[in-house]
Amino acid sequence: MELVTTNTPNATPAKAYIASLRTDTGKRGMMSAINTITRLMGANDWQAVNWATLNAANVRAIMAKATGAPATRNKILSALKGIARMGHELNLIDGDTVAMIERVHGDKGTRLPAGRAVDAGEVLQLIHATVKDNSAAGYRDMAIIAMLRQTGMRRAELAGLTMADITAADDRATLRIIGKGNKERMAYLRNGAYKALRDWLAIRGSDAGHVFCAINKGGVLTCGAGMSTTAIHLILQKRVDAAGIDAFTAHDLRRTFASDLLDAGQDIVTVAGLMGHSSVTTTQRYDRRGERARETAAAFISVPYAGRK
Repeated sequence: MELVTTNTPNATPAKAYIASLRTDTGKRGMMSAINTITRLMGANDWQAVNWATLNAANVRAIMAKATGAPATRNKILSALKGIARMGHELNLIDGDTVAMIERVHGDKGTRLPAGRAVDAGEVLQLIHATVKDNSAAGYRDMAIIAMLRQTGMRRAELAGLTMADITAADDRATLRIIGKGNKERMAYLRNGAYKALRDWLAIRGSDAGHVFCAINKGGVLTCGAGMSTTAIHLILQKRVDAAGIDAFTAHDLRRTFASDLLDAGQDIVTVAGLMGHSSVTTTQRYDRRGERARETAAAFISVPYAGRK
């Protein structure tokens, strides 16, 4: 049984569900899942779906059509359940229907973790390439790279950082970060990362507002609105390309942050706290030490073949 599509739809539960999500990243992720659900139904526009007709039968029908990795399919199911719960809050879907939807199980399978670790040599190449740019953007981008590397912050957390969140001393700075779920934590800048921030702030100035801001072609800073997570992603990719190294993302730097701390002997509870994770199980998924160890172990197995003459 499929969801109803009509000329007078009730898209309110889906709209309200997306609006209830706290972060732009979360909104984009679930909006992508909702668009996938819409396509699986054979519709073109998610707003032309009467989400108030959602029930367990059509949830199961949609999941039967969904393909991809377990995490992808589970995100689709999570979106459907979130819409159902919001529909109940809006008195559009009854409680029994929501309870039956909640009983639809997701996938238990797993896939190898996405992303990669960024080695120290690549970071060094990236820094060397970026410091050659003596423009305001060069100073800003160096600070962005350094802070992502030393703190393991998410892009959204970096984009949301304000001057009021920084407490600076002579040789260090402490950052107040508001992360997922509105959870607050502290991050710490030392050595090169602190110097990169200090150099950027000497250009930016001490006025209140976002720490990082857009810079127009004339070199004028516009810090009022801050920067989007997409802008930070594009900045990193631009600098990675200029450095001539393999592509990686801000989240790969976050994975590297976790792996390096664990490699250095820090306990996983401390690492989880620095990353803003509520559970060490989440932190474990960021650990790439096992991947490196397996690669090293595999090198001990040799095949006595010298190639064809």
